Amino acid sequence: VKLVAPPLYVMITSALDKTLGIETLEKSINTITEEIRKMGGNLNVKMKPKAVSESEEQDLADMMAQAAKENLEVSGDDASSGEE
Repeated sequence: VKLVAPPLYVMITSALDKTLGIETLEKSINTITEEIRKMGGNLNVKMKPKAVSESEEQDLADMMAQAAKENLEVSGDDASSGEE
């Protein structure tokens, strides 16, 4: 599980068996959902697990890097506005 930008997370796995990998992620999502609901929270799954190619994996890495960069820019903006 990787943090993209609060509160957005992504789950990634590598598996030799595509079906087993997807099933494992689905079970993990169900377990995480149950635990979050026990604490009064909610989980919103934006995209169900799927097998991806290397190029799609690179696209995801690029998206995560961009989201992290945008998150840092917003955090920096907040800090500088208090100094003026």
